[in-house]
Amino acid sequence: AEKLIATREAYVLEPRPGVTNRDMTLRVGLPVCRAIVAFGRRDYPAVVDLLYPIRHRINEFGGSHAQRDAVQKTLLEAALRGGFADVARVLVSERINVRPCSPYNWLKQAALADALGRDAEAAAARLRADDLVRDATRT
Repeated sequence: AEKLIATREAYVLEPRPGVTNRDMTLRVGLPVCRAIVAFGRRDYPAVVDLLYPIRHRINEFGGSHAQRDAVQKTLLEAALRGGFADVARVLVSERINVRPCSPYNWLKQAALADALGRDAEAAAARLRADDLVRDATRT
């Protein structure tokens, strides 16, 4: 991973007029690569610092919805593990607003509530996730 990052860093240093991949690599690709390495090292503050500012631009590098969602989930998980409750609250809220029927989103809401010592809120979020799973298995 470090070698890939080094080659991409060298790539963006050379001027490439009209090449959009260079700009995307600089603005999105490198921060995502660095964040993944940081997550593996459990450097959650670095992950949040790298991904939070670009979270709405992840789609610039293409990939499937699932691949882009994996980056978003990495950011959320880093915020939760790193104790960034305010960031996690924003991210969970964004996810629930976009996909209110996702059990994953409600489980992350529960994890955030647990971290904040809000037991009733955590229980309600888990119940919502369970209901969604139960509803999905009935159809």
